Amino acid sequence: MTREYVATGPAVDANLFRHVVGHLASGVTVVTTRHDDRDHGMTASSVTSLSMDPPMMLACVNNAVPTATAIARSGRYTVNVLGRDHGDLAYQFAGPRPDKFAGVRIDRGGADVPMLAEAIAALECEVTEQVVGGTHSIFLGHVVAATAREGSPLTYFRGDFGRFEFERNDGAYQQARDMVLSRVFGPGEIITVDHLAERLDGDRARAFYALTRLAADGLVLRDRERGYVIASFDVRTSDATFDARLAIELGVIDLVVGRVDRPRLANARRHLDEMSRCLVGDQFLDFQAYLDANYAFHEAIVALAGNSLLTEAFSSLSIKNVMTRSFGITAESSASFLTVQRDLLVALENDDAGAARASARAYCELAKARARQLLTLTGGKV
Repeated sequence: MTREYVATGPAVDANLFRHVVGHLASGVTVVTTRHDDRDHGMTASSVTSLSMDPPMMLACVNNAVPTATAIARSGRYTVNVLGRDHGDLAYQFAGPRPDKFAGVRIDRGGADVPMLAEAIAALECEVTEQVVGGTHSIFLGHVVAATAREGSPLTYFRGDFGRFEFERNDGAYQQARDMVLSRVFGPGEIITVDHLAERLDGDRARAFYALTRLAADGLVLRDRERGYVIASFDVRTSDATFDARLAIELGVIDLVVGRVDRPRLANARRHLDEMSRCLVGDQFLDFQAYLDANYAFHEAIVALAGNSLLTEAFSSLSIKNVMTRSFGITAESSASFLTVQRDLLVALENDDAGAARASARAYCELAKARARQLLTLTGGKV
C-alpha cells in the first residue's frame, strides 16, 4: 500500500540539505543489470535492506542514467557490495563511459545479469515495485540469491570514498602531494593508481586514497576516460581566484557593516589566532594548519552575510587548491599576510567599511603578488 503525505512546512535549503546528509556514512555498491543483451551498471550508495522476511532490498537509481531504464524493463538487478580496496571500481562505474565493464572480471547470475567477481557480497533481486521520487526511482527487490566472502566494505562519507574504519593514510597523501608540488609529475601528465602505487611501496589502496585526496585538493583532475590527470596552474588562475574572493568579500562588507553578527566575528578571530600560531615571522610552522585556518577565517567573513548563495560561491573558488599550488611550494612566507588580515578583522569589529574594503583589497594584492613570485620560480606554471 502506498500512502501519500503533503508537506506543510517550509523546505530546508537545498545546499544545507546536501551538506547535512553528506554526514551519513553509507556502503558503496555497484548495481548491475542486463537488458537486450547488454550489461548495465552504476555506482550507488543509496542501497539498503528493506525486509528480512521476505528478504528484500531497496535501491535508489537516478532516472537519468541508462541503468534505471534497464532495471525497469528487465525487472532484475544485482547489488554488488564493494570492498575497502575497490575505490577504483567505484569510480569506474560512477560516470558515463563506453564500456564500464572493461577490464572487470564478472560472473553471471540469474537471467545472465553480470556480477562483479571481486565484490565482497552480491544480492540478486527481482523487482517487485518501482516508486518514482523526484529525480530517482526506488526499486524494491525480492532477494532470490545471495553470496558473501570475507572483507571490509568501502564506504561513502561527505563526498569521499573511504575504508570502513575511516582509515586515512596521511603519509601516502603527503608523499604524493610533495611529488606533485615538486613537479615529479608534469602538468597534464596522466597518473594511474598502479603508477602511483609503484612509488608508494606497491600499495594500491594507499595510492587510491592519495589520488582521491589530491583530486579533492584540485591538484589532480579525474578524467573518466584517461584516469587521473595532473592539473595545470598558472598566474591567470591564481589572479582570477583571488579577485573573485575579493569581489565576494567586498559585497559582504557592504552588506554587514553596521550590523555585524558578533558571535560569527568572534569565530573569525579564533581562526586568525590559529593562523598566527602557524605563521611565525616569515616562516610557516605548519602550512596545512595555516591553510585550514585561513580558509575558515575567510569563510567566516563571508558567512557574516547569512547568504547561502554567497557562501556557495566562495566554496566553489577552490581557494585551498590555489594556495596549495602557490604558497605551498615553500615554507617561506611573510608576516604581512597576518597583519593585513588582522586589519580587515579589526575594521569589521569597528564597523569601519572603508578600512575593511581597503584591507580586503590589500590582502588580495599581496596574495596575487606572492603567487606570481612563486610561480616565476617554476616557469610560470605548475
